[in-house]
Amino acid sequence: MQIFRYKADIIPVILFLWYFLLDIWVYFSVDSISFIIAYTIVGIPLKGLICAWNHHHQHVSIFALAPLNRLLEVVYGFQTWIVWYGWVLHHNLGHHVHYQDQSLDESAWKSQKWNSYHPLIYTWIVSVTAYFRAWQVGSKYPRIRWYFLSMCAIQLTLLIGFLIYSPLSWIFIFVVPMVTWILLTVYTTYYHHSWLESSDPYESSYNITQWWYNLLTGNLGYHTAHHLKWNLHWSKLPEYHAQIESKIAEKYYKKYELLWHSRFREAI
Repeated sequence: MQIFRYKADIIPVILFLWYFLLDIWVYFSVDSISFIIAYTIVGIPLKGLICAWNHHHQHVSIFALAPLNRLLEVVYGFQTWIVWYGWVLHHNLGHHVHYQDQSLDESAWKSQKWNSYHPLIYTWIVSVTAYFRAWQVGSKYPRIRWYFLSMCAIQLTLLIGFLIYSPLSWIFIFVVPMVTWILLTVYTTYYHHSWLESSDPYESSYNITQWWYNLLTGNLGYHTAHHLKWNLHWSKLPEYHAQIESKIAEKYYKKYELLWHSRFREAI
């Protein structure tokens, strides 16, 4: 019986599942708050990487069996606070459809009033409205919206259970990383499309070809290819990018800068 749809997913998923089990072990076994805080600080960067792989999973599901996908999504929800169908609605059926129209884009970097958002304002607005906007998109897809609501209910029920059992461990092991990375995930999306307004898909995304960035994010840097074929598995993006590379002008390539990128410098 086939379990993984693509062999390339095996190693990342095993690593992230082991990390989740480590979270659970620390939560139930460690009483030292100083150790838990240190554990949280050290682990936050890794959970940031999980956000990218959660994104890939919500475009092309990892397992051939639906129940395994749902279980994985609960794990990813604990690690990133982006639950299954939430990203499908907000990102797949929202942003991917509207990213070339800033009046409709669920991750719009531009305001009609202020022209373009400061990166931090963009981060705040998109983050705090993410679930509401997902719900709005769901009005066109009532069945998916029902799945989204069900997954939110499951995630919240589990989180409340962990809160009741050990509030301090709950805050540092789960809540702090989740809040941190939903904010930083949104912040990094500003880098993908900001200041690009075109009906041409080859002029609507920035691409990052640094090998280490694509190794850590599952080829997320091949962003034009991703938007042209959003249902293409992440492992196949470099090959597709090579096919369309000649159509992408040099100015649509950038080097990745984590927290202090050029648009942030320009905005201040």
